[in-house]
Amino acid sequence: MAVIKAVNSRASLGRVIKYITQDEKTLECLIGGYNCRGTSALFEMKATKKAWNKTGGRQYKHFVQSFSPDENITPQQAHEIAAELAESWEKFKGYEVVFATHLDRKHVHTHFVVNSVSFENGKKFSYSKNDLKLFKELSDRILQAHGLSICQKTKGISTYNIHAYNAIKKDLDGTGKSWLLAIALAVRSARAIAANRTVFISQLEAKGISVKWEENRKYITFSDKYGHKVRCKKLTEMFKEDFSKEGLENDFRRNSQSAELAAAERGIEYREAVDAYNEAERRKRELDEENRKSRTRRTRDSQRRTLQKRNVEKLSEDVERSSRSEEEERRPARRRSYYER
Repeated sequence: MAVIKAVNSRASLGRVIKYITQDEKTLECLIGGYNCRGTSALFEMKATKKAWNKTGGRQYKHFVQSFSPDENITPQQAHEIAAELAESWEKFKGYEVVFATHLDRKHVHTHFVVNSVSFENGKKFSYSKNDLKLFKELSDRILQAHGLSICQKTKGISTYNIHAYNAIKKDLDGTGKSWLLAIALAVRSARAIAANRTVFISQLEAKGISVKWEENRKYITFSDKYGHKVRCKKLTEMFKEDFSKEGLENDFRRNSQSAELAAAERGIEYREAVDAYNEAERRKRELDEENRKSRTRRTRDSQRRTLQKRNVEKLSEDVERSSRSEEEERRPARRRSYYER
């Protein structure tokens, strides 16, 4: 079984491609591309943006296909399925897509990064909720063709407690309160951010909802502080949302991946900031050294000019003194007066 998730990321195109292709998470043979080469995807995507003069705005879209840890699948199989999925989705036509299968977690998963600009017509990549639904259905069909399991769709409600329905309706209308809806909303809120079961349970307990999650029991039981209890099966049936153990654990894995990606992006940003700071300091030291040498040269030049000036002045004085001496020697002797005889 595999799930598809669209990931929202504010990292640059270069950072996200660097993240999904880093050696710590994948192998070179598990990096591929559709309408581009996996090894030169960044260069090709940037070239497309420049060719159509669309270098601003959103740079890419990021998707993840995650397999259950219980799924009997090899990384090579997951990579082949990813390649088939990229080639088969109509929304990817005309766009460069780089994908990489990761091995760093207990479950195999593949990241897809699609360029935001089409190399065929320059149109921006976009998709709707229905497009994403079709993407997931396409993934299921490919999985079935490979003999793998798929997510089971929730069955429609045939009958349920009319009083519960009325209570929920009044709560939504603002004319009443439904403990069942309150529990469902609390579970939905916690599952959206929890990266594991422990965090999920602690978040619900902080809201006054206890969780009975036992390995030897099929269903989870949620209880509020007033003693109202409901199983995850009933929440799934009433709200047509997967509240099962498997469904929640899938959300935990996706949240963990998103948190890891965000942490990696912050780490990359921090390292880039440190590198920029070190480069600025190095350049500053070089400029300081150049200025010091320049001052030293100017000082030496000034001293040399001063010394030369003094030498010239001294030489001039010596020449003048010598000239006076010679002139005095050539001057005839003064005739002595009568009294000096």
